[in-house]
Amino acid sequence: MLPIELSAISWALYLVDWNKSCTREQLLTTRARQLERKDDNVTKAAHTLARNRQQNKDFFDSHRHKRLEELGIGDLILLFNSVLKKQWSRKLDNRWLGPYRIRAIKKERGTYLLEELDGRELKLPFPGEMIKKFYPRRGVDEVDE
Repeated sequence: MLPIELSAISWALYLVDWNKSCTREQLLTTRARQLERKDDNVTKAAHTLARNRQQNKDFFDSHRHKRLEELGIGDLILLFNSVLKKQWSRKLDNRWLGPYRIRAIKKERGTYLLEELDGRELKLPFPGEMIKKFYPRRGVDEVDE
């Protein structure tokens, strides 16, 4: 018997000795006990699964990168070029694309819908971890006000 068999419901928990010949009544009794406990086992498994999922969500939320600056609709952003992430031969290429403009924010999902500067919409939503705020450079002709 393994240690897991003491906590998990299985045939071994009913201590059926498979080396001895069992009568049909003993096997039917053991199977009936298993069927009686099935609903309890399913309920217990559902509660355990829900608890584990909540723990995983809490862990993810506590270790997730939090955005320091708030992004709003109309802000200019840069988009991370994930195609170059694992290409060593192009390690000096520009890893950020853009600038793009934010056209909508899906806060419940943490995603952003983007558009080109000319107004053409990008079809896919992008996660917040792949974008950063764009700060344009000041031109030579601009004067401090």
